Amino acid sequence: MQTLELKVEQDHVESIAKVRNPIIAIEELIWNGLDADATKIEVKLFLNKLGGLDRIKVIDNGNGIKPDECDVAFGTLGGSAKKNMTFTPKGRVPHGKFGKGRFRAFGIGTSVTWASRFKSNGHVSKFEIKGQKSSLKKFSIGDAKEVQRKGTGVEVTVAGVTNNYASLMNSEEAAEELSKRLALYLRKYPGIEISYDGIRVDPATVEDHCEDYSITVTDKDGADAGAELTIIEWKKPTDRALYFCDDKGFALEECAPGIKAPGFHFTAYLKSDAIPELVDEGAFAFEDQLHPVVAGIVNSAKDALRQHFRAREASRADDLVALWKEEDIYPYQAVEQDPVTSIEREVFDVCAVKVHEYLPNFPKTDPKNKKLTFRLIREALESSPDSLQTILHQVLELSPEHQDHLAKILNRTHLGAVINATKTVVDRLDFISSLDSLLFGDFKETLLERKQLHRILAEELWIFGEQYILGVDDERLSSVLRKHIEILGRDDIAPEDTEVTDLDGKHRVVDLMLYRQIPQLQPNHFEHLVVELKRPKCKLGQDEISQIEKYAFSVAEDERFNTSNTKWTFVLIGNELTKFGQSKCRVQGRDFGHIHVSDDGAVNIYVKTWSTVIAEAEWRYKFFKEKLELEVTTADGLSYLRENHPNRIPDLGGVKSPD
Repeated sequence: MQTLELKVEQDHVESIAKVRNPIIAIEELIWNGLDADATKIEVKLFLNKLGGLDRIKVIDNGNGIKPDECDVAFGTLGGSAKKNMTFTPKGRVPHGKFGKGRFRAFGIGTSVTWASRFKSNGHVSKFEIKGQKSSLKKFSIGDAKEVQRKGTGVEVTVAGVTNNYASLMNSEEAAEELSKRLALYLRKYPGIEISYDGIRVDPATVEDHCEDYSITVTDKDGADAGAELTIIEWKKPTDRALYFCDDKGFALEECAPGIKAPGFHFTAYLKSDAIPELVDEGAFAFEDQLHPVVAGIVNSAKDALRQHFRAREASRADDLVALWKEEDIYPYQAVEQDPVTSIEREVFDVCAVKVHEYLPNFPKTDPKNKKLTFRLIREALESSPDSLQTILHQVLELSPEHQDHLAKILNRTHLGAVINATKTVVDRLDFISSLDSLLFGDFKETLLERKQLHRILAEELWIFGEQYILGVDDERLSSVLRKHIEILGRDDIAPEDTEVTDLDGKHRVVDLMLYRQIPQLQPNHFEHLVVELKRPKCKLGQDEISQIEKYAFSVAEDERFNTSNTKWTFVLIGNELTKFGQSKCRVQGRDFGHIHVSDDGAVNIYVKTWSTVIAEAEWRYKFFKEKLELEVTTADGLSYLRENHPNRIPDLGGVKSPD
C-alpha cells in the first residue's frame, strides 16, 4: 500500500471540494468515466434504515485508472493526465484538464473510494484508492491484483453522505438536471448510456429543437473572442438555464437566462475559451454587481437568445395559422386592407399561439370550442386588450359545458354587453363596500356631508332603489316645486319667483329629490323621493327628525304640490339614532323608521340608518354576488372610489392604495 500526499494546505483543498449544487459532484464523477471512454455509466443511491441517503456509487465501464497514473491524478493539484491530451483513445474530446474534479466528491461525503479495474499485459487487474474528507491531502493507494473479470472501469463509492440532499434524492429531477448539463456532450457522442437511480439520462428523448449561433464576446483583456451559443428547446417544462462552458462544452458556471420567451422551455450553452480563466478568477460570482467582462458576455448571449426566439415564434405562428385556416376556425378569413385590423390580426396570431402552447390539450379540443376561444380572443382585442390575459385565463379554464353555455349566450348578444352587465353588478358591490368604509371606518370623522358624501351619492342614486333618477340636487324647496311641476307638465303654476318655505316660514335646502313615474298603475302618476343626508358623526335626534317632518308637511299643506296623483316619500338618513330617534321610529303597525303616513297614503316619512340602507342594497345584490362567486374587499371598495370619484373622497392618509 502506498500513501500519496499533496503539497498544499488543507484549507485550500477544502475550498476546492466545496460545491454549491451537489449534482455537480456527481457530474464530475460521470465526466471522469466519459473521459476514460466509458459507454455506460450508472449512478446508484443507497439508503439507510431510516430512509436517508447513506452512500452513492458511480460505476463506469471506461478504461479505468492505472497505478502509474495515481501520482498525477491524486498526488498533484492543478495538473491532470489529460492536460496535454487532445483526444481520448476513442477520439473523444476530454473535458478535465485542471485536476480538481476528483475533490468534488468530498463536497457531499466524508470518504470516497475509487475501485479501478484496468488492463495490463492482456490481463485485468484491480486496486483501490481511498481518501477521507478529514485528511484531504492524503490518499491511500492499494496494491493491484489480477481478477477474473474481463471488463475495465471504475466504481466510485461516496460514503458518509453529509446531508439528505433533496436534489439528489429526487431522482427524476436529478436525471433531468444531468441531461441538461451533459446535453452537448451526449449530442456529440451518441450511443453513451447514462442512468441515475434507474432513470435514463438522455436529452434526446425530450429535445424538441436545437440551433447553434456564432457570436463574439470580449475576454478579460478586452479583446474579441469567438464564442458559440447552443440553444436546446425541450418538449416538457424545465427550469431555464444559461451555462457558461469551456470551448469543449463543459459547464463551469450557470445563471438564469433573464429573457422573455413565453411557451419555450430551453437551456442555452455559451462555449468559449475566454470563460475558464474568468471562472478561475471568480468573475462569475453572480452578485448584485456583475463583473464588467461577464456582464458583456451575458448581454451578448441574451441578444442572441432574443433574436432566436423571435424567429421561432414567427415560424411557429405561420404553421399554426395555416392549420387553423384549414380547420375553418381562424376568425380572419381575408387579408385585411385596414392597417389597424392588420395589426390586430398580428396580435391575435401571437395570442392564439400562446394559447396553443400553454394548454397541452388545446390541439385535441373540439373544433367548435376552439372556434369560440378564438372568437373571444378577437372580441377581447377589440374591446379590452389590456385585460386580455385575465379574460383568456378565465375563459380557457371553463368546462366544455360552460363553454357551450357561453357560446349560446353570445349567439343572442355580444360579449361587450355581457361584460358591461357584469361590470355594473361588480361596481355596485364595490361601492357598497366603500360606503361601509366611508361611514363607519377610518374616514368617518373627516367625511364632509355636502362636498364629499353628497356629491358621491348624487352619482350613485341606485343605492336608494334601482327605480330612481335624479330630480333635484341640493336646492331649495322652491326648486323642488319647480321640478315637481315640470314633471307634471304644469309650468304655468310655477313661475320663476315662486318661493316655498317650511312650516316655520324658513327657506330649507333639500339634499336630493328623486322621482319615478308609475305608468303601470295609472297614466301620469309619479313617485317622488326626497333624501335628507346627515354627516356620519351627526346622530339623528329630535332636531333632525323635526326638519324632515317640516319638509314633508310643507308639501302636504301646499296646494301647488299635487298629491292626488303623486306620492311623496321623505327619508332622513344618518349613522346613528339618539334615544329620542329610536323611540320616534317605533310606531305600532308600521315598519321601524316609518314615522308618518298621511291619511291618503300620499306622503310618507322614514328615518333610516346607513346600516339599513347598505343592508337593503346588499340584499338586492346578494343573488348576483353568490352566482358570480365574487369576493368583495375593503380594498376593492376604495379602489372603486379612487377610480370613479377621485376628487370627492376624503383624505386617505396612510391607507395604502390597493394594487
